[in-house]
Amino acid sequence: MSTPAEILLSVWLFAFGGAVGSFLNVVVYRLPLGMSLILPSSHCPACRHPIRWYDNVPIFGWIMLKGRCRDCGANISFRYPLVEAVTAVVFLVMGRVEWFSFGVNLPVRPIPVAGGTDFFQLTSGETLGIVAYHALLLSTLLAAALIEYDGKRLPARLFRPAILVGLAAPLLWPHLHPVPALARLSGAMAGLADGAAGLAAGLVLGLAACLIIGPHDRRGLPFGLAMVGLFLGWQAAAALGLLVALVHAVVEALRPWWPSLTRTSPGFWLFVATWAWILQWETLVRRIT
Repeated sequence: MSTPAEILLSVWLFAFGGAVGSFLNVVVYRLPLGMSLILPSSHCPACRHPIRWYDNVPIFGWIMLKGRCRDCGANISFRYPLVEAVTAVVFLVMGRVEWFSFGVNLPVRPIPVAGGTDFFQLTSGETLGIVAYHALLLSTLLAAALIEYDGKRLPARLFRPAILVGLAAPLLWPHLHPVPALARLSGAMAGLADGAAGLAAGLVLGLAACLIIGPHDRRGLPFGLAMVGLFLGWQAAAALGLLVALVHAVVEALRPWWPSLTRTSPGFWLFVATWAWILQWETLVRRIT
């Protein structure tokens, strides 16, 4: 049974995730076209009329408008509230699983101490930081998957904020990486080693996977797996890279009998697999090791 505080925080997480999802819709549409993410403000693509603030409320704005522009009556794609809802659910689930439970889904990071090894115990503030860290990764992967779905080339600048945060944050907070690349390191050196090893492993594995999957995915998987390695470690990049390659191979084999699968991409499967990995991380590490 959730406490009143947990219910209130859950509502906030859902609302904040919906707002992020609304921004992702802007990113997915404008970034491949080289447009500004700020100007002009949100507007109807058909009549170019600016969208009123009360019509721009994530999810509920589309419902109140019944999927049509208030000014010209043009249809508003169902994908907009769907992306907002998916992002809202991602934020809600990550908050409840990681923040409310003090990271029960996460492996416990070992830290070297005099005479042996100790284990890092997370506080509520630290788990909130981990939620934000993982939410940035998942939001980036979701945006990349949607751009791939639209058949557009992934712009490199989509990944820049995640790269900067993924490289810098663990230097101050190594606990953001529950599974270290090298067990004997601590502090900023541990964060640097974790990020460098994961980034390199993901990039190499992504490039290798492209040789199997095909030329139309030459940017998505290398960038995507590099982000997974940077945020979750080389172990996750290796496991998820293999899984996504296998799933994509099965999808390719099924396409003659299931034509709708032609719109799926490795980026979509990577987003789903990464989310599942984070939620079951401790269980997966325990079973593998």
